[in-house]
Amino acid sequence: MELFWFIGKCALIGIIWAALLIPVLFDKGGAFKYILAVGIIGALCFFFKNYSALINTMTLIGLVALVIAFISSMAVFDKESKAKSKIIAFSCIIAGLSYLVTVLFFDSVHIL
Repeated sequence: MELFWFIGKCALIGIIWAALLIPVLFDKGGAFKYILAVGIIGALCFFFKNYSALINTMTLIGLVALVIAFISSMAVFDKESKAKSKIIAFSCIIAGLSYLVTVLFFDSVHIL
């Protein structure tokens, strides 16, 4: 039962990160690309289960960045709706990756 719970968590993280990565990597998304991205990210999450706290924190930071980027983009990018989704998704990915780099390479910095 615990294995199914963990696989569900990995699938949820895969869904979140796939939704952020698809607009950045591809011009047009599709169901196949999304399902493939969810599967790959979920499998990576499962195989790197020793780093689950780091992955969860990266996901949380990415979601907080999503909210902040969406609110700020409504004020700044009023007319550019096509570029707005890519900018929001890119800023969320960069927020998560910057946390990863900070934790892995700078041991004395504790953000959370």
